[in-house]
Amino acid sequence: MSPRVSVTVLHRFCGAVAVAALTVAATVVPSAAASAAFPDPRPGGDAFLSRPWAPTFDPADPMVLVNKAHPVSPAGWAPDDLVRPDVPALGGHDRLRPDAARALERLAADAREATGRELVLASGYRSADYQRDLYARYVDSHGRRAADTFSARPGYSEHQTGLAADVAEAGTPFTGFGRTETGRWVAAHAWRYGFVVRYPQGAQDVTGYSPEPWHLRYTGKGLTTRMHLAGLVTLEEAFGAGPAPDYAPAG
Repeated sequence: MSPRVSVTVLHRFCGAVAVAALTVAATVVPSAAASAAFPDPRPGGDAFLSRPWAPTFDPADPMVLVNKAHPVSPAGWAPDDLVRPDVPALGGHDRLRPDAARALERLAADAREATGRELVLASGYRSADYQRDLYARYVDSHGRRAADTFSARPGYSEHQTGLAADVAEAGTPFTGFGRTETGRWVAAHAWRYGFVVRYPQGAQDVTGYSPEPWHLRYTGKGLTTRMHLAGLVTLEEAFGAGPAPDYAPAG
């Protein structure tokens, strides 16, 4: 989940069709290199879509499921292999697990080639202690009910795994990412790089969180390709894990 800081939003017919087509191609199609590296595969045909994809609950595994029903376990777990991706960062939370970092580098490079704009990392790994303080601040300022719609409780944040990245377009507040050209390109192509837009529009009853087009979760390309081809938009659906709209009652 994202650190929601208080920032103030921080002719002729044939010819026209041809120009429009070129514009779309320039803004939404990955580079030739990206297309070659990440084709639209169907290994095994229909079996690829129907095979079971079980989640793990090992926070070191890219296929780990973390949501309001499945906390990070053990609670204080922290990755020991964090690296800084070669992507501009907005603050000190600029580290990710190696595979996620390399994938973000490729995503950022191709996004810039496609849109002419720079993608930046707003927040990567965050410790359980940091999440505890962050969540407490949101509860103080918004109340628990509202805070739970946009901030994970300590121990329940994907950021603790080092596999989640909040991103932004340079020069714009990350909370407006979905309205930017980079945000639209990422929404269409993140799956090619092994990322899921984790909290999509219209899925709050499943994920438990308001839409966050800036929150990317790395799982690897196998799962994200399957999700793309099958039309699945949440990890809960992909894993058949059931919705997690809220935390279990205390006690």
